Amino acid sequence: METFLLELRRRNALLFWFGIYNFIIAFICLGFLAFDHTFITGEHAYAKPFKYALSTGLISWNLGWILFHLSSKKIISIFSWVNVVSMFVVVSIIFFQSFRGMPSYYNISTPFNSMLYVILASFDIVFLLMMIFLTLSFFRQKKMPISQHYTWGIRMGLLLFVLFSFVGIMMMSMMSHTIGGLDGEKGLYFLNWSVKHGDLRIIQFMGVIAFPIVSLTSYYAFKKKNQVLLFSFTYFLLGLTLFILTLMDIPLIPIR
Repeated sequence: METFLLELRRRNALLFWFGIYNFIIAFICLGFLAFDHTFITGEHAYAKPFKYALSTGLISWNLGWILFHLSSKKIISIFSWVNVVSMFVVVSIIFFQSFRGMPSYYNISTPFNSMLYVILASFDIVFLLMMIFLTLSFFRQKKMPISQHYTWGIRMGLLLFVLFSFVGIMMMSMMSHTIGGLDGEKGLYFLNWSVKHGDLRIIQFMGVIAFPIVSLTSYYAFKKKNQVLLFSFTYFLLGLTLFILTLMDIPLIPIR
């Protein structure tokens, strides 16, 4: 682990320390989870900032690791800073709203809350655009200093991340993540995914974990490009199936 951390810091110090910062925020949220019993739309107030800070830290470390393989230092710097700025704003607003006992997403109850939500949604879109351009950069660069199967693992992991992330745009347009019901109803412990209706956050979660799952599996388990493509297509079909079931108002784990 120490070797990994030293190598990560060498590859991209900015994203290394930004990851550390977000892990600290996640740890602080754990403290609030233990001592603060405020709930927002059926979920502990600090569960959302904890999950966002933790995932942001992990995504930042993943990006810091793979950006090293791009040939353009300028592109690496741009992607690194866009990630830091956009996700710093997103996590900060989510934490701030949780501290106030207010929902962060789809909250237009007052002009101030509306302003925060617009900023939040805007930087979410900025981050998604960055991931789209990053994915294109890995596809456009023909010569990579890593094996072919690992290269395609990174490419397909990023592509799946982007594809499933468009569910976030869908949720923003709906101003809700629940199909066939209201946000905040009974959900799975901690994850809070609806147990009575379809919940689009499940598909979004599959996008978040797509990159590390596909890239790491490609690195450790596969030896050929076709194996990576088959695994990626299977993952996509699983996500697509869950998406269709969600639109049919079928929960992942139904508990009536």
